[in-house]
Amino acid sequence: MRLNRASDFALRILLLLGKLEDPISVDSIATTLQLSKSNVMKIVAKLSAAGLVTTRRGPNGGVVLGQPTMNIRVGSVVRMIENDLAVVDCLNEGPCSCVYLPRCALRPAMQAATDAFLECLDGYTLATLLEGTRTPRASAAPVA
Repeated sequence: MRLNRASDFALRILLLLGKLEDPISVDSIATTLQLSKSNVMKIVAKLSAAGLVTTRRGPNGGVVLGQPTMNIRVGSVVRMIENDLAVVDCLNEGPCSCVYLPRCALRPAMQAATDAFLECLDGYTLATLLEGTRTPRASAAPVA
């Protein structure tokens, strides 16, 4: 299973916010994590809509965590960001052209693998990840 880049970026943003006490601007997040500002803005908007981060406008504004780090589960973040966790077509909602359906042992096996993957990620909180993660130093410029 491979997660899309947005999940990776969302987790990196949360790690950065977990290391900081003060609000940080989207520009600073992008620079520090070497991400494009547009990607950071999109992901921060999703994280904010989910209540995982809070955004504040103004001179003392920026982005901060919206929940305690021990309440943010990695599996929940992945589920929220990923549009499609189906590792095979028959796990998607809607019609499927698989010739083995409705009787195929592959579908439940792949569903069990996906569930186990997410269950494993649910065993990690942002707090547990922060214990083994260093604070990143600011970078020269964001990368696309």
